[in-house]
Amino acid sequence: MEVRPFTIHVPDDVLDDLRRRLGQTRFPDAIPGSGWDYGSNLEYLKELVHYWRTDFNWRAQEAQLNRWHHYRTPVAGPFSFRIQYR
Repeated sequence: MEVRPFTIHVPDDVLDDLRRRLGQTRFPDAIPGSGWDYGSNLEYLKELVHYWRTDFNWRAQEAQLNRWHHYRTPVAGPFSFRIQYR
């Protein structure tokens, strides 16, 4: 079984596509007074989508995640990922 190191890097076009799709989110109408009773609170969800689309710094998160050693190895087909932290 071959264990290979890797570095997390999401291509810019993938992040651009994610931002585009987040910008096209179609939100349902809220049930008046429901808050969190029927799933996610609509206002909170809208704020979260806005944050992910405009403010979240994926490159900073990649840098933080890449502080650790990452490895992957095939396990019965698909790859298994792990982080080594000491």
